[in-house]
Amino acid sequence: MSAATTTDKTDYRTVGTGWANAWKIAAGVGALGLAGAGAGFAADAQRFSFSYLFAFFVFLTISIGATFFVLLQHLTNAGWSVTVRRTAEFFMSALPIFALLFLPIVANLDHLLPWWNGDHGATHAPAAAGEHGDAHAPAGTEGQHGDAAHPAPAHGEHGQHVAGHRMSDEQIEHSLHAEVMASKAWYLSKGFFAVRAVIYFLFWTFLALKLFRNSTLQDSTRDLKLTANSQAMAPAATFGLALTTTFAVFDWMMSLLPNWYSTIFGVQLFSTTMVAILSVLVLVSYAMRASGVSGNAITTEHFHDLGKLLFGFNVFWAYISFSQFFLIWYASIPEETVFFHLRWSNGPWKTVSLAILFLHFVVPFALLLSRNTKRYGGQKVLAFAAGLLLTMHVVEMYWEVLPNYAAQRGIGPQTAEALAPHWMDLACLLGVGGVYLAAVFYRMSQHPVVPVGDPRFGRSKRFENT
Repeated sequence: MSAATTTDKTDYRTVGTGWANAWKIAAGVGALGLAGAGAGFAADAQRFSFSYLFAFFVFLTISIGATFFVLLQHLTNAGWSVTVRRTAEFFMSALPIFALLFLPIVANLDHLLPWWNGDHGATHAPAAAGEHGDAHAPAGTEGQHGDAAHPAPAHGEHGQHVAGHRMSDEQIEHSLHAEVMASKAWYLSKGFFAVRAVIYFLFWTFLALKLFRNSTLQDSTRDLKLTANSQAMAPAATFGLALTTTFAVFDWMMSLLPNWYSTIFGVQLFSTTMVAILSVLVLVSYAMRASGVSGNAITTEHFHDLGKLLFGFNVFWAYISFSQFFLIWYASIPEETVFFHLRWSNGPWKTVSLAILFLHFVVPFALLLSRNTKRYGGQKVLAFAAGLLLTMHVVEMYWEVLPNYAAQRGIGPQTAEALAPHWMDLACLLGVGGVYLAAVFYRMSQHPVVPVGDPRFGRSKRFENT
């Protein structure tokens, strides 16, 4: 252990270190990114909309995950995590900024959501050229799921074909999915959508600011009632956060493909948020200890437990992701299979899907399995695994959002054009990420990097795994 990490600090502040100006650098990057994104919007508003939504979800999930992590510590009255909890609180504290970052999405909902302008028809992934003799056969109606000329009987009989005459895409769309979309019309309405979005942001803002204020105020007051208050609100707050996050994901991501549904999708995205924030906690804690900012407050024991949590939640992510895939594949219902046809048909997105399988689960599983990886010299391996998982988090959000752009443009998933990375993806990522991280690092420059006023602070420093 380096000298920097064995020297105890009395204030645990970033003053005089590289961390003190990190928010200025992030703000500069964010400004440049947003300028580039603005230029992209002027060139292609629809492509900008999907690139921006992807970037928005990359960082929103990190902030939501941080809030879940903080609530989890209060729910369990955890003592070991006190010194690393403040880092999560910093990433949680910037959650309100997403209400402002959401405005470009609001302005471009007509480019993102097929139902926004009253079109409640389904969006389908076009089949490969030549398949069934049509380059625009809806995904989820080929192979074992039935072909485009003979839709699966699960939809009922709607007069899909006339004596050897192949129906148009529009006729298939309305005949197969009119009933499903009609049942969602009350939910997929502009007014109700807006009300829900306001509720989400009001709840998230209140929760993040309340928890952060309780923690930072205690640094100076040492008031035990602040800890008790956070613990008292944790059960109801956890339930509310789970509910609002699930419906926000339904509204802003699932409705990109309005005919698709999955009852497990909210849980799958929750697992993603936890893997993302735990990866961030490992990396930031590692960097703060290396720079001496955290003194000896973050020890090998904390990295050991963070590594165990990261390993466990990544296995949970794999379990939920596979469960969603397997149940949809087994049921073979076209309204469900359309999601995976966009991402698994023999084409460029299949390569991305396989990369997520191996680099988000198989490789990290092998790296994090060993106890030695999470302790002493093996912490470099832990940091590498966390960096890999954070990178794959970005890839996963891209995989969740961008195939819908190709589908809405009528691009077949088997064609090379289905996966066409654009410079706007990077510009939006830098823009949203820069603004969010500027808010995070500014908070970090204003408060101790560990909760020195928490009554369990000393116990956390002395914590040892048994």
